[in-house]
Amino acid sequence: MGRIKKGIMGPFSGKVGTVVGASWHGIDYMRSLPTTSNKSASIRQLGQRAKMILLRGFLLGTDEIIKRSFQNFTQAMPMNGALSYNLKHAITGTYPELRIDFPNLLFSKGDLHGASLPEAASVVSNALDFSWINSNFSPMSAADDLVTLVVYDPVEMQFSTLLEAGSREEGLVRIVLPKKFSGHAVHCYISFFSQQFQISSTNQYLGGIEVK
Repeated sequence: MGRIKKGIMGPFSGKVGTVVGASWHGIDYMRSLPTTSNKSASIRQLGQRAKMILLRGFLLGTDEIIKRSFQNFTQAMPMNGALSYNLKHAITGTYPELRIDFPNLLFSKGDLHGASLPEAASVVSNALDFSWINSNFSPMSAADDLVTLVVYDPVEMQFSTLLEAGSREEGLVRIVLPKKFSGHAVHCYISFFSQQFQISSTNQYLGGIEVK
């Protein structure tokens, strides 16, 4: 029940009918009670909710990378930026048959230069070798830029990540994978991070590679 403090024209607190009275920082205000709707959600609304649930759960597997490396985007928080971008670009299918569009998926987004002619191959058991070609180094493509690797196994529905796999100048780095990844075609991504400038590159998709 609401309480009127100074007569019928004065401020009040609590609920009176469909109106709620309150005070904030010494300012008295009123607002109406929220209304509930009995209308069922549309297919479009259900689809959007399903996309959000699918992506949020999926991206949590790369939360540490996103926090550091998803930059240069309009959203205030890196995870919100990653969700917003990937909702538009990295989901395929029609509700309720929605799937992650792996070639367009981004965990890292920034102005640092990416890799030239990157490749991934499995030459020893339970590991992947990532290679690329270096040209002349520059502030946006420095020799000591750190390599970030992301591998996703759709069979196990599990990520394997390595934030500091090596440096750009090495041209070749390896990630050791869980034994249960053996024989599976995994999705592979590479990106770089500059410690000096605290900026990242946009990750590059290297395709589906079968693990030995």
